[in-house]
Amino acid sequence: MDRHRTLRLSLLAAIGGAACSASPPASSGAGEGAVVAIPTSPASATAEPPPDGEPEPAKPKRGWVSEKNGNVHRASRVTCDATIDIAACAGTERHQSCKTDADCTEHPHGKCTSGIGQVGTYCGCTYSCESDDDCGAGKACVCKGTGALRARNSVCAEASCNTDADCGGSTCGLSAYHNGCYEQVTLACRTKEDTCKSDADCGAATTRGSACVAIGAKGATPTWQCAGMSCVIGRPLVVEGEARAARPRARADWRAPLVFDTTHLCADAREAIAAHHAAIAAMEHASIASFARFSLQLLALGAPAELLAEAQNAARDEVEHARIEYAIASRIGGRIIGPDKLPEATARLATDVVSFVESLVEEGCVGETLGAAEGQEVARSVKDEGLGAALAQIAEDEARHAALAWKTLQWALDAFGPEARDAAARAFERARAMHEKDPPAGPVENEEFGVLGSRTLGALRRSALREVVAPCLRQLGLVAWS
Repeated sequence: MDRHRTLRLSLLAAIGGAACSASPPASSGAGEGAVVAIPTSPASATAEPPPDGEPEPAKPKRGWVSEKNGNVHRASRVTCDATIDIAACAGTERHQSCKTDADCTEHPHGKCTSGIGQVGTYCGCTYSCESDDDCGAGKACVCKGTGALRARNSVCAEASCNTDADCGGSTCGLSAYHNGCYEQVTLACRTKEDTCKSDADCGAATTRGSACVAIGAKGATPTWQCAGMSCVIGRPLVVEGEARAARPRARADWRAPLVFDTTHLCADAREAIAAHHAAIAAMEHASIASFARFSLQLLALGAPAELLAEAQNAARDEVEHARIEYAIASRIGGRIIGPDKLPEATARLATDVVSFVESLVEEGCVGETLGAAEGQEVARSVKDEGLGAALAQIAEDEARHAALAWKTLQWALDAFGPEARDAAARAFERARAMHEKDPPAGPVENEEFGVLGSRTLGALRRSALREVVAPCLRQLGLVAWS
């Protein structure tokens, strides 16, 4: 089945190549973008020897250790602060699954906390940890405030090591990886198989906005590799090489009127799926700013009126996309979720031809094309008719946004010649290297509620690159992928 046929034809029609609709033959082997690890030299501590001429022994490192390159590792087990920085239940909330901390006994260090949900105020249990013993086998307690950890309490992380002593002369590193939808907290040894040693190794354009994090399939030993936003539909708001989005906030004015059945979802799946859609909602919200900036770039570069009009329409589409996704997240999560302020929306933007074309290719021609393909697959997978219709509308809009990106690229190639063409060719190769691999596995996979598994998503992206992006490249006269 040629599941990308409609998307491919719409994009080819946008750049004047509707007749060129045949898919290229499947690639027998795709080249991978290599990530060059930057070796680090061990510190050569040359402390003055004591008067008797004997070298002073180095003091062993203990607890959580932060290195100069930003890496954090665990030299020894420590006791964490188990307090939870969330307000306690006041007793006046409308819905109460707990009333006091004594009701929260499913895990250690439970606290009955207050929140605001879709049905109003509520009380629910939140859990923390003080030591590894609180977390069970295969897990370790990561203290709140450690490294890049975002949680307002200490958390139990998946752990293939517990301290540096488990790593045979290497270190047991902390990975707090946010892929655009949720945060994965992991402890893993640094090894020779790793493709990066620190975030500095991930600054190349092939891994835009990414960090050096520990990733591994369930049951497999994680390795450290560069990974960025892999859970994004639509055009991101990129500032200084990183996708930005507003933090969540309890507000009801960003929700579309959307009702669907969630009664059969268990609590753990409900929370993970809600976090997935809340992150997508934040990215859709940020896309409004991204299209506003895109309009300003088009004006600065002298683009035709048609492209400006379509860019303005796309920004309006993103308002509705954000409202739909915040409604989905709120209903599944059982609490009101909306966006906070987004000051990055006013950040400086580049208007030189090379920067414009490279961003257009990576975020628009490739990013939005893959987003449209993902959106179509998600809409086909959900069972609820109302939810499916809402997601199908987002997918249809994203396909139009992808067509706008390709039309804009065609104009830029004609207007700016070799400079734009060379920048586009480089950017397409970087984008292919970034999206060829399966994204990291998330905490939940539930196609019924719009969460595709990493293997499904990886295969979908590879087929879209081959069957949609490559034909469009040929139509524009750029080097086609084999």
